[in-house]
Amino acid sequence: MINPILPQVLNELRQHPEGVSEYHLMRTLEQQHAFDELNADGALALYRKHFIIMNALYDLQQVLWEEEQRVLVISPMHIELHKAHDESDQVQANPLLSEYYLDWHNFEQTSAEDVQQLMDSVTGPRY
Repeated sequence: MINPILPQVLNELRQHPEGVSEYHLMRTLEQQHAFDELNADGALALYRKHFIIMNALYDLQQVLWEEEQRVLVISPMHIELHKAHDESDQVQANPLLSEYYLDWHNFEQTSAEDVQQLMDSVTGPRY
């Protein structure tokens, strides 16, 4: 599956050479109605937005290096695209994260219950 938000994410990254946060990307894409077709609400909708953004970023990370020798640094708090100075500048994606986010089955198979279990494991159950 080709990620439908790739062009918007790339445009945002190019418009903000100083970098952006994942939150900034999510809010911008929401304003552009990029997530209108998600068919989810609550925590599942948030997970799906996050997944789609991360999928786009990890996809772009590889493509931008191969086609433009540009480095895309990905973290939740800071995402930045810049020119590489030499081959050693290539950022190696966390293989487990990139593998997870590039696999659309993870998007399709994750349920609201799965997301709630994940949230509970981090924050503790809600009463």
